[in-house]
Amino acid sequence: MWVESEARDYSLDGLSEDAWIKLFMRGAFIGPAKQDKANTRTNQIAKQQYTSSKGSPILAKTLGSIFRYTEVSQWQEVVDALSSYSDVRHSQHFKLMRLQNLSTIPARLALYSSLCNLGWYDYFREDFMHMMITEDLMPQQSFDAKKMYDLAEKIRFDFATTDYYLTTRIGQDSTRIPKQCCHLCLLVDSDSDDASTFPTALSVGGTNRLRTLILLTDEWMVRRGKRCQIIEIPAAMFTNLVHLRILHLSHCRIRELPNTTAKLVSLRYLNLSYTETQALPKHLSNLQNLKILNLAHCEEFRRLPGWIDEFKKLLILKLAYCHKLQMLPESITALTNLLELDVECCQWLVKLPDDLDSMKKLTMLNVDKCVSLTRLSHGIGQLTNLQKLSVHATTDSLASVILELQSLVNLKELRLKKLDGLSSVKDAQALKLKDKIFLKYLALCWEWWNTEVELVTNASLLHEQILEDLRPSLALKNLEIVSYMGKKLPSWLACQEGYLRHLTEIKLVNLRKCERLPPLGQLPGLETVEISGMDSISAVDDAFYGDGDGGTFPRLNSLVFSEMPMLERWLKAKGEGATFPKVWTLTLIQCPKFKELHVRPSTRIYTISLWLNNDKLLTSGFVGWQNLEGVGELEISGCEEMRCLPPGIKHLESLYRLQISRCNSLISLPDWLAELKSLVSLSVRDCAMLSFVPERLKQSPYFRMRIEGCPKLEL
Repeated sequence: MWVESEARDYSLDGLSEDAWIKLFMRGAFIGPAKQDKANTRTNQIAKQQYTSSKGSPILAKTLGSIFRYTEVSQWQEVVDALSSYSDVRHSQHFKLMRLQNLSTIPARLALYSSLCNLGWYDYFREDFMHMMITEDLMPQQSFDAKKMYDLAEKIRFDFATTDYYLTTRIGQDSTRIPKQCCHLCLLVDSDSDDASTFPTALSVGGTNRLRTLILLTDEWMVRRGKRCQIIEIPAAMFTNLVHLRILHLSHCRIRELPNTTAKLVSLRYLNLSYTETQALPKHLSNLQNLKILNLAHCEEFRRLPGWIDEFKKLLILKLAYCHKLQMLPESITALTNLLELDVECCQWLVKLPDDLDSMKKLTMLNVDKCVSLTRLSHGIGQLTNLQKLSVHATTDSLASVILELQSLVNLKELRLKKLDGLSSVKDAQALKLKDKIFLKYLALCWEWWNTEVELVTNASLLHEQILEDLRPSLALKNLEIVSYMGKKLPSWLACQEGYLRHLTEIKLVNLRKCERLPPLGQLPGLETVEISGMDSISAVDDAFYGDGDGGTFPRLNSLVFSEMPMLERWLKAKGEGATFPKVWTLTLIQCPKFKELHVRPSTRIYTISLWLNNDKLLTSGFVGWQNLEGVGELEISGCEEMRCLPPGIKHLESLYRLQISRCNSLISLPDWLAELKSLVSLSVRDCAMLSFVPERLKQSPYFRMRIEGCPKLEL
């Protein structure tokens, strides 16, 4: 696949110095004669740039090309110009040449990721992926979304604003949109009146080359559940934008699209998620080229029209969280090219169409949390291409779920919710998870709504027996276990002769009765661990590290401990091996008794996030700050009881970024923050009682300070 070839070309970890310089030279010279004249000078330039480039091959080719198209006599001028930038990638020379060194697909990926501010808007990731699919920049089936996102991030760079692609702020500086503009992103960062309409320039003649129109709401507004105040689209706008292929209108208050939408015959992608849309008007049936339709979180949406089969090219249909949706029309089964159908949390959805088995290309079906759904459609087991299935199994529907799952041999992702309905070990064995050799993601979720269940003497034992028999295949990479009531975890979770050697991520959530942590330190491939709601655990000890002698958690880069009410101590491993040699982020959330951190990671932790209401953290009695001296970023969030910053932060000698948010009892910032020599960025947000910032912090020339949502503070 092209995905793999592009990743090899542009995402290598780094070349050796000799290989990098050779690639640089090959990019810089047209012929041997030119190379002989300037060999010494270019060698010096190449060696200077190698370290900062981290061996990146695309940087070698691009920097070399800058000199290829420059006369040798002018090379020194180019060197001087590049030297004026702390990072040569910000120079205009580099930006111009980089596009020429990227093949068509990576160049367009870079353009779109920059246009969409992908580095800043993480919530936009899935939408970005879908847009790339509609533009044939990513494969439509079986693509590795994470790999493609990483590739887009690796090759992304900041484009200078041009007449061809433009990012502008709606309501402020969007009055002029060039006639040549083909790709436009309108940023919304305010719900004020001046951000309530589309620019008039989009409705006048001459601006008809636009292929992409993205309305992008500020992520902070999205997190707060706010929407922009645009409530309608001028009819003249779509009359003018007849070449539009991508239309993203998420998080606005639009209720219906104008009749002129029918003129958008080239439209491939339509996103109306989080809008007030109630129905799809008949004139939308003209959109014969539509590939992706996103109506997720349209809480007023009631009915999918019977003419939905007019969208014959539709690949992805998202209806998740359309709470008032009750039925899907039988005509949906005529969408024979459909790959994904998502009706997650459509809580009033009563049934699925009976002939879903005719949708042979369907690879993803998400019917999670559809609590009114009494059964799966007969024949789902015949969807031989189905790779992702998420189902909320009720007691009544469990028998049909087990029956259908037995024949889905190609499943790669499976989410099973409400496993409380499994009443015997035979039910678990009938699922035959160990025989699904392609299964890479597995979520096993119970529900624990009634604490009286704990009084049932055999409930814990039954959970243990069932989980033991839900043993997955060797191919598993991601595992979630949620609301399990057993006292011990299954034997297959321990490292047994390389079993689960491919596991990279594990989440254990609300395991309230578990008495021991699992020995995850011995799983060689683990990169992400999240443990939450284990009420009985008081210490992280050798039960967590395991018995291995070759080091613990050799590849782990992210570790989260959350909602651990009894956790007090985090002990270091007894062995001599390196502990957490690659850990990148550490997050502690609501561990109110935590007081001792004896682990000193063998590598520098990049980010620590603390969401703790813990008075011990503020005293000298807390043991551990000195073990975190290499931390680069510290985030303190949601610490409602914290009135002042922990003095132990003084030990963080490498700290360069400090973020504080939603600490509503914080009154002042300490003067000693100015003494942290590495600190270059301080961000404080939504701290209601903050009223004092020392003058030394205000006047410090060494770091940026940003304070928002602190009403008592006057800077």
